[in-house]
Amino acid sequence: MKLTRGRLLEFGFVLFMAVILVTSIIEGEWFDASVAGAGIVSGLIPFILEKTFKTEFDAKMKVAYILFLFASQYLGSIVGLYSNGWWDTFLHVLSGVFLAFLGFDFLSRLDEDIRLEMPKRFVFVYIVVFAMAGAALWEMYEFTSDLMLNTTMQGNGNDDTMVDLVAGSLGGIIAALLVTEIHRKEQRNKHKN
Repeated sequence: MKLTRGRLLEFGFVLFMAVILVTSIIEGEWFDASVAGAGIVSGLIPFILEKTFKTEFDAKMKVAYILFLFASQYLGSIVGLYSNGWWDTFLHVLSGVFLAFLGFDFLSRLDEDIRLEMPKRFVFVYIVVFAMAGAALWEMYEFTSDLMLNTTMQGNGNDDTMVDLVAGSLGGIIAALLVTEIHRKEQRNKHKN
């Protein structure tokens, strides 16, 4: 196992959340303890996926993922920034951007000749749909959590869900514009050679 910067950041986040978990249990802060426990599991997901599928995610993707977890789980839930209405919307825009780049990472694993033959319009639509699907899956998770665990992740119900879906889609569109430009440059460079 190589200890790259991305891996060190992952394990650093997991250790940070483990300290919060222990501290929260000692202090009887059960909500913070549950968030920290979820943070430990979430922080280990890239490591588990890499070991299971014998692959390696892009280091920038891992850093973005851990920063997103820190912003949502620690700053949002434990510190309490979710009490500011804009924080949740801001994070959904960021999650749309993150999901778009994750979709691009999957696309970049295709054979180069096949990938570079794809029209940029297809790449744009694929990236936007990937981000929108991720946003929809997250909203299903929130709905299920509220229904089964009596949480309040959806806040104002339909209004919250729709704002989150629009914000995630907007983040996906913004990133898809950038990704499409990257794809166009790759195509142009291939045709020059």
